[in-house]
Amino acid sequence: MHVEKNVCDSLIDTLLNIKGKTKDGFKCRQDLVDMGIRDQLHPISRGDRTYFSPACHTMSTTENKSFCHCLKNLKVPQGYSSNINSHVLVKDLKLVGLKSHDCHVLMK
Repeated sequence: MHVEKNVCDSLIDTLLNIKGKTKDGFKCRQDLVDMGIRDQLHPISRGDRTYFSPACHTMSTTENKSFCHCLKNLKVPQGYSSNINSHVLVKDLKLVGLKSHDCHVLMK
């Protein structure tokens, strides 16, 4: 159950592109360079800055808001899970305080 929670948290953090939590970072992109695959996702260095082209799973701000609003308005049968909409912060575009069973419900 805890593995499922870790996977769910990582997946949501990556989809919502939560700074410091996403699994799509510099080291991941550098691994693609080392393996010689997915040239379109390699980091681009310009001066002191490094840029990443968006991956296929990257959602726009509008899509992130739509995803959060969908979870905020989610209705489930009584006793099926906790009130997931209370864990959604639409303003900050993130989910906080999900329990293992909540993650299990979202993964299903």
